Amino acid sequence: MADIRSGGDGPTQDQTAELRARAEAGDRNAAGRLGELLAKAGDLEGALRLWARTYGDDSPTTKRLAELFAGDGDLAGAVRVWQFSDVVWQNPAGLQAEYLDTLDALDRLECEDDPEDWAFMEAEELAELLAQRGDEAALTELRARADAGDTAAAKRLARLSG
Repeated sequence: MADIRSGGDGPTQDQTAELRARAEAGDRNAAGRLGELLAKAGDLEGALRLWARTYGDDSPTTKRLAELFAGDGDLAGAVRVWQFSDVVWQNPAGLQAEYLDTLDALDRLECEDDPEDWAFMEAEELAELLAQRGDEAALTELRARADAGDTAAAKRLARLSG
């Protein structure tokens, strides 16, 4: 799939100012779009702050995962976490929606996923990162899932032990 967040013409200053005003007035779609445009323009910290402020209470797993990446100095990784999140990915005013509108029905179908899958994948990634850092709760969760027959959890534990 093409990277919709690179290339192309950027927004004008007026468009950015309008999005900023709408975001500050509580328009979550405008805030999501503005975050994408900030990230595209290289203001990763600005995008991260905006997304965390706008969506953080509703997306605590995304917020925590992005904070871990940012805390490790991986701002691009933190941005990818938010861009992958349901709240940004499904934003009807966002770059993903614009990209999908350019596709025919078959290609569009290949790009659409179930948001529940994304939430699960984020939770898995967060648990693994925390376990790598020695977080006992995350390790206990992985062990319990492995004991219950979750082969992915067992593989993660093996990687952490090996």
